[in-house]
Amino acid sequence: MAENGFRQQLRRYVSEHMASHPGAGAEDAVKYVFQAMLGAGHLLPSREKACALIQREMDGCAGNSQEEWTEPLGPFYCRLNLRRALAEGLTADAIAGLMLTSQPETGFTRKDVYGFCRDLKDSGAAAFAEEDLRQICNDSWLPSHSEAYREKYRPAYRVIPARWAPHLPAVISIARKQTEGKRLLITLDGPCASGKTTLAENLAKVFHASVVHTDDYVIPHAQKTPERLAVPGGNCDAERLWREVISPWKRGEKVIYRRYDCAGDCLLPPETLPDCAALIAEGSYINLPIFRREADVRIFLDAPWETRLARLQRRESPESLQRFFGKWIPLENAYFRAYHLPDEDMIKTEGTV
Repeated sequence: MAENGFRQQLRRYVSEHMASHPGAGAEDAVKYVFQAMLGAGHLLPSREKACALIQREMDGCAGNSQEEWTEPLGPFYCRLNLRRALAEGLTADAIAGLMLTSQPETGFTRKDVYGFCRDLKDSGAAAFAEEDLRQICNDSWLPSHSEAYREKYRPAYRVIPARWAPHLPAVISIARKQTEGKRLLITLDGPCASGKTTLAENLAKVFHASVVHTDDYVIPHAQKTPERLAVPGGNCDAERLWREVISPWKRGEKVIYRRYDCAGDCLLPPETLPDCAALIAEGSYINLPIFRREADVRIFLDAPWETRLARLQRRESPESLQRFFGKWIPLENAYFRAYHLPDEDMIKTEGTV
């Protein structure tokens, strides 16, 4: 997003926030802009400390499932409601993990915040005090809500990237399951170029998980017979993925696995999977029966065809793109039809993180 476009959007967001919160003062507007441009990275000296602070605040809250999950902070960030989180079972550690993913979001600095607030003041859109504006560029200064705002709106939230908002049902489901204390298998399925790998990697950061990819378990060229490929999901070496990774991991054993290199048609050198209490298995075919019956949380990620096509065109060569159209996408669609995916037990989500 171009900077001028962002500033125009943020000006509108600030105006809407102040109109919907008539009890907000100038310092609350400064805090809103500060959070909208800088996010939560400045509040994360460590995940452990962030978690402890969130837990302390949640302990002093009353859960409320009727309140909105999020409040927008411009196009990049939002405020996650801790009362709703408490009511729905979203843990303090998961919230700290969501915050942790926000650090590189915009690239703005305190000077950018100062400049934007100065423009609002000069245009008459906000009555900021000079003292508040001068403090913005002080690295040790953090804005606070006004007493009037605290009394009227009882703010209890944490700032997270807005891109997480559509995925909160999946995040909540994982967080709830994780409190059960058992080893947690999460499967993440969906069509090609829907963003599965990116979502898996970000969920891994939030939940201290490891990730395995079905792309590393394609069958070798010699096995790509018409008979094998006619079986829905037959392109995946599900037996090897189960034997090599999923089964020993569920038993708590050390996992040593080998990724398949499609270009070289060979297995790469052995690797050791980091020990983890949560494992995310992502990719097409990860809801074949051998995996489906063992999954604790099943997620299906989708995206509009136009978005997926644009991603494929960016990342694939013309020759590779033709193979997607002629072979891989039809095989994938046959698998989805055969196993009625997404089914009613899956958490369906859409969007990029």
